Amino acid sequence: MIISFPNLGQDSSSLIGHEQLQYRIHLGFINAAQATIKSSPQTIPMGNKATRKIEIEGKTVGLLDVISPVVDYWSSYLDIHSRIPLKTEMKKKEGRYRKEETVLYDQEKGIAKITSPQNTPVEKNMSITKGMLDIIGGYYFLRDKNLSDMKPGQKLSAKVLMDGTIFELWFIVKGFETVESKFGTKKCIRTSLVLPKNNFFEDKDAIRLWISQDSHQIPFKMEVSLKIGFLTIDLEDYKIQGKPMYALAP
Repeated sequence: MIISFPNLGQDSSSLIGHEQLQYRIHLGFINAAQATIKSSPQTIPMGNKATRKIEIEGKTVGLLDVISPVVDYWSSYLDIHSRIPLKTEMKKKEGRYRKEETVLYDQEKGIAKITSPQNTPVEKNMSITKGMLDIIGGYYFLRDKNLSDMKPGQKLSAKVLMDGTIFELWFIVKGFETVESKFGTKKCIRTSLVLPKNNFFEDKDAIRLWISQDSHQIPFKMEVSLKIGFLTIDLEDYKIQGKPMYALAP
């Protein structure tokens, strides 16, 4: 069974203000990077819409930061009711590589205006379907689904705009498992994120994602098979309005 999304008109239960998640990214016992996801405490008006700003930052740590430093940043202003992006920003610093990009979405006219000083031309308009998502909007649509009611083999699909290209992403429910963590044993929904063929991932089923089987439905653990190695991403901290949501295991 395949379930397509977005589904306009959902409530905003997952788009919580002042939510912060921290992750440890490692190769075995070697720390490689850290990442944070955070939402703005207040809503931000854009035109006649109320939005919440979501920011994601990932950066290398330790020896890897000396050898090959990376700082990647994404933000998205999401309509609090529909989860549809109105504005997306991206900044990448990977070694000597630099890339900045801003996307403004006119969902009614079906146009995304993409601006990047590294592109030629610097500005371009791209046709999009109504309800087009960015990757952050896709993340919140996934959190809005009641994944515990889904059966192994069921799929969720979405079209998202990333780096000037529209991709179709698939989330496949694989089963239900417990995950050992610093917070103790956690019940999770095991899923796979299937991406189009690219130069970074080992295969189409390269991302395995465990989502907490609770009211939060947050990414709890991730395993990524890259062509350059195997990465594990573990939740390190989760707070809402500064209050820890999970207690550390004794």
